[in-house]
Amino acid sequence: MKYTRLSKEQFESLNEEFAVFLAAQSIDKIQWDQIKSQNPSLTEDLLDLFSDMVWDQSLDKIIYLENRSDHHLFLFKCEDSRIDLILIKLEEDCPSLMQKDYKQWLVGHLSDPRVTIFESSRSFPEDFKDEKFKLMNKGATISEGETFEDLKSFLSK
Repeated sequence: MKYTRLSKEQFESLNEEFAVFLAAQSIDKIQWDQIKSQNPSLTEDLLDLFSDMVWDQSLDKIIYLENRSDHHLFLFKCEDSRIDLILIKLEEDCPSLMQKDYKQWLVGHLSDPRVTIFESSRSFPEDFKDEKFKLMNKGATISEGETFEDLKSFLSK
């Protein structure tokens, strides 16, 4: 298995897609019920194969990720086998980045000496999706990219 198996809830929400996946494997409902009851190993293999397929398709679509803590903001842009990073680090006496209005405070304090901004870029020619998956396992969530693009635009001036 390349990634992780989908949860029971995820499988339930992808019920139709899983049925199509089984049909593509020439497995109908009756056969699937037999496999589940008679061949646990094949059942596990099919669940893993479907999970990897879903993860592969989902990771292909992800462009922006973000990981926030009280004093760190990691913004990622993932495209063309490259991940661009903007890291914002705040000193301990700054307001938390976990607050709802953190963007307003940050915009007004980007030049504050207590705010450090770091930019980096790295290519991943072979394991690009794996890197996205690792970032998500470390707490990154999918974002629309507005914060990344706004900061990128500000930093390039």
